[in-house]
Amino acid sequence: MEIEKKQQAFEVALRELTGANPKLAEALKKDHIDLDTLTDIEVIELFWATELFPIYADKSPHTRRAYKQDLEFVLSFVMTNTEGLKRLTVLDIHRYLFDVNEQYSPRTAQRKNNMLKRLLTYLHINQYHQHNLAFYVKSQKRPEPLRREVDFEEIERIAESFRYTVQRAQKKELMELRNETIGYLLLTTGMRASELLSVKFNDIKRNQHTFYIEVKGKRDKWRRIPLTEKASHLINRLQTLMMIEEVNSPYVAFSTKKSGNSMTYEALRLMTHKAVEFVAAGNSNPPHWFRRAYITKLLAKGSSLIGVMQLVGHESINTTNGYLQSLNQLSHMTNIDLPFE
Repeated sequence: MEIEKKQQAFEVALRELTGANPKLAEALKKDHIDLDTLTDIEVIELFWATELFPIYADKSPHTRRAYKQDLEFVLSFVMTNTEGLKRLTVLDIHRYLFDVNEQYSPRTAQRKNNMLKRLLTYLHINQYHQHNLAFYVKSQKRPEPLRREVDFEEIERIAESFRYTVQRAQKKELMELRNETIGYLLLTTGMRASELLSVKFNDIKRNQHTFYIEVKGKRDKWRRIPLTEKASHLINRLQTLMMIEEVNSPYVAFSTKKSGNSMTYEALRLMTHKAVEFVAAGNSNPPHWFRRAYITKLLAKGSSLIGVMQLVGHESINTTNGYLQSLNQLSHMTNIDLPFE
């Protein structure tokens, strides 16, 4: 009886793995994955199910989205620029590398190249290709673009100008306060734009020392970011005015178009550019520039490298170290240490 239950559980898992496609299930019944009877789409499906995300894998939604985008790009290239997966050539690989290098930044291009490399290795190991074409997938050599020098006085003026980007007359006071709060939080917390957009009012906490935000960053890692007194004051004012204006949303950066949602990254990007134009015409800095300024100023004030890394949610200390070469050590960080206060 126990053996039958295990067999049934395996059959359910197999159907989940192959999407109940009998051709995919049949391809798994040899000592290698038999891809010769499958279409290009089915080969990609099996690659996804057995290599990238087998049923026992534990990958984050962020990783799943990134892999999906990269794999879709590979498949689109194969279908529109080659004679199919089976007949890929060295020339096709170089054409792919050229297209990726032309369209994407070095980091994104490297990610898409790695996806192609994994797929080609998979095809070779399973005897679909005689030779391993992954050998010809080389790293991009294009240098990273130079970052603009951070001007702290200018970045403060830009943050203060967020409130002046409101053009609509309806609920103008509320919109100005929302934008001012967003600009100030970008300036004084070092949050990524995506993190700021996800912050809800119930993420704002208080202990015996200070107000702070609990933020979920990359790979679903939570961290606490201390708030300045002005930040907590702006958030309280915003929540009160929302109640008066009967605007219901759990998000600090609430959307005016979709009730109950936060604004989109594109809306935040455009808001940032308008604030930049208000301060200095012709400037076009992304929201991430505030995060860079925040990190740089923390380090310039002598905050410890490891402390800043944990506060801003960097995965590697090398990323933090890229902002400053020599640092003074500090044992802890409180709201007194926050820049731009």
